[in-house]
Amino acid sequence: MRTSTDALLVWAIVPVKQLSCAKQRLSAVLSAPERIALAHAMLHDVLTTLSATPELAGILVVTGDITVAHVAARFGATVIGEALEAGVNAAVQLGLRAPEVSSTGVLIVPADIPFARPTDLQSVLAGLSHAHVVLAPATSDGGTNALAMRRRDLIAPSFGSGSFARHQALAQSAGCACGIVRLEGLGRDIDGPDDLVIPLAARPSSRTAQLMLELNVANRLPKGVLSSAGRHL
Repeated sequence: MRTSTDALLVWAIVPVKQLSCAKQRLSAVLSAPERIALAHAMLHDVLTTLSATPELAGILVVTGDITVAHVAARFGATVIGEALEAGVNAAVQLGLRAPEVSSTGVLIVPADIPFARPTDLQSVLAGLSHAHVVLAPATSDGGTNALAMRRRDLIAPSFGSGSFARHQALAQSAGCACGIVRLEGLGRDIDGPDDLVIPLAARPSSRTAQLMLELNVANRLPKGVLSSAGRHL
């Protein structure tokens, strides 16, 4: 992790919902226990990537799930309890109010980007040297897969469908220079069935890709999904 001698300290914030409620949109392909296993694997991959990013000062995980809290603790992350489960933006706000980030930059990432690599996050953080806010868009749904800010109060995060455009508009309204980083690994999240087509570059480096192989997910997907993707398990 980064030391206090650096010019800009940045903490990562990861909001994580109850594993039992994760990825309901995948219910046509994965059973409830499989969806829980997938959410667990993705969280492990995301925390592995964050831990391997030396520019970060620390990691905050916001969750109401005891299993998630135990996983986060194994990675040395600080856990903030979320009793209400009021949604991703409420969880992010809890993280932003943590004393650890009162005078640092922040990097907010979801727990479903298992193919992001440390170099991807380094590219986002490097963007803070010339922009107040840096965004990494999701490649498939107009969402935001990373939001970095020099200070926690520059814009109010508004994750969800279409959030990439919203975040750009919020930065513009706040008079903040906004950088954009588009990368293959960071841009891939797993939300709907189409996202279960795993890039070849991810095998066998991530726990998520290994789980998909074990579950034989490729043979469960509609043929149109596989043929349109071009690259799959």
